[in-house]
Amino acid sequence: MKEFKETFADAKKFFKEKKFIIKDDQLKEILACINKKKSILATGPTGCGKTAFFMLLAEFFGGHYEYQSLNGNTTIHDLVQERDFVEKDGKMVMVPKDMILARWLKEAKKGISILQLDEINAARAETIIALHPICDIKGELFLPYSEETLKVNDNAILVMSCNEGDEYAGTNAMNQAFLNRPITIPFSYLKRAPLIQHLSDKFKAVSKEDATAIVNTWEKYMASKDADEPIVSIRVLEYWCDFVDILGIRAAGKLAFAHLVARNEEEVIQVVEGDMFVNLPR
Repeated sequence: MKEFKETFADAKKFFKEKKFIIKDDQLKEILACINKKKSILATGPTGCGKTAFFMLLAEFFGGHYEYQSLNGNTTIHDLVQERDFVEKDGKMVMVPKDMILARWLKEAKKGISILQLDEINAARAETIIALHPICDIKGELFLPYSEETLKVNDNAILVMSCNEGDEYAGTNAMNQAFLNRPITIPFSYLKRAPLIQHLSDKFKAVSKEDATAIVNTWEKYMASKDADEPIVSIRVLEYWCDFVDILGIRAAGKLAFAHLVARNEEEVIQVVEGDMFVNLPR
């Protein structure tokens, strides 16, 4: 228990130094999953920090990080091992080519290795089912062309992630047999005060007053938008803030925000000249 408390304290300090805001309870839960060798299903809206968090977590552990976004065309063979052909003594010889799952487990023989399979709810049902042996007690992966069997050791951390809700196209319902294997960790957007602080801390050209104005605009849009209108993520707000030093707050908002939510140039002008941007400094 003492070792876990020390890891948590070190991780909390690390993420603070990286200016990544995560709740203590959430960080503790993720570290507990890793401590108990459980795979993780990270859920939450687009741009809420899921991928950034696990990339930083691999850095915290001094480990290896692999990422792949899945889709309806991704098969288990795309993730495991393929045939590759090389010329040897004038002949074409077949050699195994490791794909992401194989690379992840081989790296885990050397130290901490985190694999993030994103958009897991966009994957084919048979692809998800083929992942079950990795998540189960058996914990192994068979490589078809080298005929190796790789074990999921204590260094191998599997993270699956997805956006939640019906607002995202191309997603599938995940079956209960799959959902009962990983531990679900929900991520969410930062709330008002922490978000303002985050933006003003991360971007030197953005004062707290500017960050407040940007968040006000975001909240106004998200509260009033129709279901078919685009979601504006915190990632977009960070893009906005990143352009402020060059363009100023309104022009940066036009580039990063208005161009996303408007369908044409006329609507862009309406956004910039309308109630949404009325309180932004010129």
